[in-house]
Amino acid sequence: MNAGQRLYQQLEQPLKDIKELISNSNVVHFDETGVRDSGKTKWIHGASTPNLTCYEVHEKRGGEASAEIDILPGFKGTAVHDHWKPYYTYTDCCHAECNAHNVRYLRDILENYKQEWAGDMISLLIEINRRVGDLKEANYKSMNFKENLMWLSRYHMIIEKGIEEDYQKSPKIFNKKGKEKKSKALQLLFKLQKYDIETLAFMCDFEVPFDNNIAERDLRMPKLRQKISGCFRGKFGAKVFCRIRSYISTAKKNGLSAMEAFHLAIKGKAFVPEG
Repeated sequence: MNAGQRLYQQLEQPLKDIKELISNSNVVHFDETGVRDSGKTKWIHGASTPNLTCYEVHEKRGGEASAEIDILPGFKGTAVHDHWKPYYTYTDCCHAECNAHNVRYLRDILENYKQEWAGDMISLLIEINRRVGDLKEANYKSMNFKENLMWLSRYHMIIEKGIEEDYQKSPKIFNKKGKEKKSKALQLLFKLQKYDIETLAFMCDFEVPFDNNIAERDLRMPKLRQKISGCFRGKFGAKVFCRIRSYISTAKKNGLSAMEAFHLAIKGKAFVPEG
């Protein structure tokens, strides 16, 4: 505990530097996960890039937490996330949807509701992703505008087909006030329709990946920590963990071992990547 507290203090400025680097990045992945801390449910918020990681623990999950963590409020790049609505309250940045989540939802509609449009949309997203990969390998930085429009047109044609198919296949369900409720499939269709550019952000900007796997991978360690230990203890247990783990994760992404990173931090020369 004492060693953790000393390292926590040593890493105060390095973590400020890491947060600043993340805030100035072109593309940042955001995610959050619930944890038990001092007998309460709290949230670890992650902000990640391929070479940077920042964790912060907060009692809230939404906008209040993002405001206090203070990465999203001034962020001007592209925020990749899983459609948690509070992220969309930040309008100075662009947004990108996680298509790993979208494909999962589409498979549910295809397998459990037998709607064919969902299979067509899965195939289209995978096809576009392969095309983007081929262009990247050929050293293209972007897709030409005409091809962009072609893919976008196919995307919306599938949505139109889906709305018609859902109308034919989904039973009519009404709430207590007699208003017709949207089916699960129709809710997904309207989301894909409204957030078309965010869903296809990986096609419009080759810096943006297809999914949000970087953030999800980074949050596995806090979940593993809780699985082993049960919860965080002490007034600052979760805060100490988040700061030290942010530093270790960042160091490992840049080729340093945990022991090398600790050695530098203890000497007062903590590693921070160059901007």
